[in-house]
Amino acid sequence: MLQIIKKIYKTILSEKTRIKLHHTKFFIRGFFYSGSKVTCVCCNKNFTKFLPHGNVKRQNAVCPSCNTLERNRVLYLYLRDRTNFIYDKLSVLHFAPEYKLEQIFRKRKNLTYISGDINPELAMQQVDIQSIGFPDNHFDVIICSHVLGHVPDEFKALSELRRVVKPDGSVIIMTKIYEDLSATFEASGMQNAENQEIFRKHGKDFPERLKNGGFEVAIIDLAKEVGNLAAAKYGLGENELIYLCKRKA
Repeated sequence: MLQIIKKIYKTILSEKTRIKLHHTKFFIRGFFYSGSKVTCVCCNKNFTKFLPHGNVKRQNAVCPSCNTLERNRVLYLYLRDRTNFIYDKLSVLHFAPEYKLEQIFRKRKNLTYISGDINPELAMQQVDIQSIGFPDNHFDVIICSHVLGHVPDEFKALSELRRVVKPDGSVIIMTKIYEDLSATFEASGMQNAENQEIFRKHGKDFPERLKNGGFEVAIIDLAKEVGNLAAAKYGLGENELIYLCKRKA
């Protein structure tokens, strides 16, 4: 019976609508964890704690209200406090947009914002990162968080990112680094902890792969920069690195 109900639910409601309803329950859940110990920078609310998340549970991982993860909060805090993202007139392309971050960015009047995903139900436009349908030198900022591991041809994706970003623009990349791997492991059809298909597990050679794709790379460890107390208060986690990429001349 439950399977029949789920099938009817998926038939009646679009994927976008189901996602909105899915996040409504998190908004309600947040009221039960109201407090003052931690702060989510994405929804700007205070809670008693962040909640565990993942098949292998990470403590203090997910916001009780907006459902953002450590990497989402790291990314937003970096953009808000360390860049001109909040104030300057910028054209932005955001791949595989995180639900809460897309909500925030779409409201920014200073941004000409486009979210893109291979699945048109998950973003504003259907965009294949391996063949980006925009002109050369088009975007000031491109956000690509936890996407490259899911792309069949990573080098082609990097080439396209380099092509469509402006010469003085930035490509902000995040990914999971497997600390036990000195070199990236390539194998199609693998599954990660969230049961998503992945084509590679990035190892410690990831910065070099970005450089080979035509970028100068700066590595930003925001949790370390803000210190242990602030990292715990904002739920920034560990090893959530930002790779700030600029086109090589």
